[in-house]
Amino acid sequence: MKKMIALTAALCVLVCSAACAEPAGAFLADFDTAVRYLEEYNPFLPVIRQQVPGFDALCAEAREKVRTSCSSAETLYRILSDLFARIGNPGHLSMIDREQYWNYVWLAEARGRFADGPATRLLDESRTCGLYNVQGRPEETDEPDLENWKPVSVSYDPGRKMLYICIRSFSEMLMERDRDLLFTAFLDHPDAEHIVFDICGNSGGSDYYWEDLLVAPFGETVTYSNRAFFTDNQLTEDYGLMEAAVPVSTLGSEEIPAFVEDLGLTHTLSWTRSVIPPEDGSRMVRSGAKRWVLTDERVFSAADGFAEFCRQTNWATVVGRRTKGDGGGVPPYLLRLPETGLLMRFTAVATSNREGELNTFYGTNPDILPKPSESPRDVVLRIIDALARTEMP
Repeated sequence: MKKMIALTAALCVLVCSAACAEPAGAFLADFDTAVRYLEEYNPFLPVIRQQVPGFDALCAEAREKVRTSCSSAETLYRILSDLFARIGNPGHLSMIDREQYWNYVWLAEARGRFADGPATRLLDESRTCGLYNVQGRPEETDEPDLENWKPVSVSYDPGRKMLYICIRSFSEMLMERDRDLLFTAFLDHPDAEHIVFDICGNSGGSDYYWEDLLVAPFGETVTYSNRAFFTDNQLTEDYGLMEAAVPVSTLGSEEIPAFVEDLGLTHTLSWTRSVIPPEDGSRMVRSGAKRWVLTDERVFSAADGFAEFCRQTNWATVVGRRTKGDGGGVPPYLLRLPETGLLMRFTAVATSNREGELNTFYGTNPDILPKPSESPRDVVLRIIDALARTEMP
């Protein structure tokens, strides 16, 4: 769900200014609403201000652009997108473009995501529908156009008995495309002693992708857990987080990362999830291969969640560099700017990595770091070769 679209492409398909003849004050009001959402609901604002000392000045500069030169929702979209990019788009902070809007619609309609929650209601709101639907519903919403998505790459090294699989996206829209390819790769190489999942550059998508296509086929039930920290506010209430939340004060001090107090987070919620093999026993492989996952600083969102899962459960050894993060198991929440109907999103909860650091900003650390001159692939090949030498008679 968490794909980022290039700004230039987004501007070509978002809206036409003729459809957005709002009074000039409406654009300024929506800009102020967007900043207010950050101030009231974004848990990372103290860190953003610390890492971007000129944050308030950037906001003031962007607001002046809206006041003096904004004449359409498209222009407001561009100004806010530029502002969020200048502060690094932390925690999925971004504006929603038309393609992303229809991806959300596809997830709701074709995959049954969001149920009757606030995300669905925002997608269905009349002004938002009119804004994003100005050019009509794209055909690929029903049949996703996967032409521009990088395919999964599979190779086998018989000398090392290594199955090497590169996956650059965990988009839920790719699951049916990739399911047979991945399962066939596992089946075709029963003698593999090493299976390497190279997710370097993977910007995420959906946890369902890696759960169903990478973990479940190996026939194990694997349980993992997450804990989120947040504040009691209108956004967390609207999205149902407060229903099962407990005050942070109910935890032992050893369970509370240092950033919780620094960010003023007051409530917490934990949950456990099990990845289970197919009930009918189909589409399962029996493999004793050692599993490896390669990461770099671009691994983000659900891909970061997969790396954290591997570290927590020891399902695979993570090799590479610290990820970009923000894979805590809670998707970013949608918010609506009321005057134009534009949608924005950001992560509203904080999670920690294995070292107790704020995952959104510090990512997931690997089990094995490369040398400065090595790529993650270089490292895993070196290790596999060393293991082979130690096992030689």
